[in-house]
Amino acid sequence: MRPDLADLLETAASLLDSAGPLEPLHVAVGGRDVRITFTPGVPLADQRASVDRLAAATGATPTHSNLGAAAATYTFSAELPGSLFLLVGTHPTISRPRPCRTTSTEATAMLLRALAPWGRALSTRCVDVCELVAQDDEERLTVQLVVESDGDPGETLRLAAAGTTGLWRCREDEAGLDARGRLPSGETVMVSVM
Repeated sequence: MRPDLADLLETAASLLDSAGPLEPLHVAVGGRDVRITFTPGVPLADQRASVDRLAAATGATPTHSNLGAAAATYTFSAELPGSLFLLVGTHPTISRPRPCRTTSTEATAMLLRALAPWGRALSTRCVDVCELVAQDDEERLTVQLVVESDGDPGETLRLAAAGTTGLWRCREDEAGLDARGRLPSGETVMVSVM
């Protein structure tokens, strides 16, 4: 049985609470998975320190893998309560100036918890959620919901975006559609229908 989206969000929030302050990250939940990576521009050493804190919170041991050409990853996976699966990893950094951070790990955890009621509502509306991503870009938190349509993308968007405000379609083609709006908590949300 597939876990409830709200359970995934709450589990991810609890994990962030346990790990303490981390570098800006992206948290993606879907299926039975919680996947954590880092915002482009976060130096590899800082990503590694955050991976170590997350690993300590789960009792896992990260693995360093050389990819050649001075590229490497630092990852771990772990089973979480409720038959959930966690995957955490670094990625090559993009050299760019970093803005002054106005977000926090605590704010990301709060956002994940604030999304849980929406996740429960999506489950009751029979929306096929591929993934929900909370992104910390150091200056703001954003959310993207990716859903699969059963044939009527407009109706799927209506069901998936219930509770958002100011929704406007920003892309519509044969591959699907995207719409942007605001969550009740004020964060920007993009709903993508495939």
